[in-house]
Amino acid sequence: MDSVRKLQDHLRLYTIGQVLAVLKPEFSDLSPSKLRFLEDQGLITPDRTDSGYRKYSETQIERLRIVLTLQRDQYLPLRVIKDYLAELDAGRQPLLPATSPASLRKGQRYSTAQLKLETGLSDAAFREGAELGLFGAQPHSSHEVEIAFALVGLEQFGIQPRHLRGLKSATEREVGIITGVTEPILRKRAPDSAARAGHMAREIAERFGAIRSHLISEVIDSIDG
Repeated sequence: MDSVRKLQDHLRLYTIGQVLAVLKPEFSDLSPSKLRFLEDQGLITPDRTDSGYRKYSETQIERLRIVLTLQRDQYLPLRVIKDYLAELDAGRQPLLPATSPASLRKGQRYSTAQLKLETGLSDAAFREGAELGLFGAQPHSSHEVEIAFALVGLEQFGIQPRHLRGLKSATEREVGIITGVTEPILRKRAPDSAARAGHMAREIAERFGAIRSHLISEVIDSIDG
């Protein structure tokens, strides 16, 4: 039976892009860099084609879903999740560490030490990121943790935080446009002003993201030939 399951599992292998398509509806912040970081940390082990491309089985996608769910819903450190998976791999039924209500709150805050430990960001990269304005004073937000994940993923291509000054400036200009559109709504102080402004800000940000993504994809398509 195990051999049949393994054979079925390998009937379909997914590329990184396909994995994102499967999991992004549940985990909107998932990115290629985060997938590669989880691989570097030993939490997942995708197969490799002869050309070196990563391929993920359905079992590996389910393993990813476990990791991402534990991160998102229980804010467990990666080392704890890794130990938990190792116990499962050994055929045991481990119990997850108890989590307090405070640790389950959305918008959890992190010390600098926790941010570095959770993401694997180096001291030098954190300093550069802080100088660039990517990280503020501790405690850090969950958004800053995701930025740290992205920086770790970029490091493998030789891209350092100091190389992102143009990206940071462009983002600040986008924020300025969004603020200019939403401030008049907030000034009205109607009961639904904040909700309307928030919805509008997200819509504009998504449109900006779509344009940026397509501009970059056009270049990538030309690289792929």
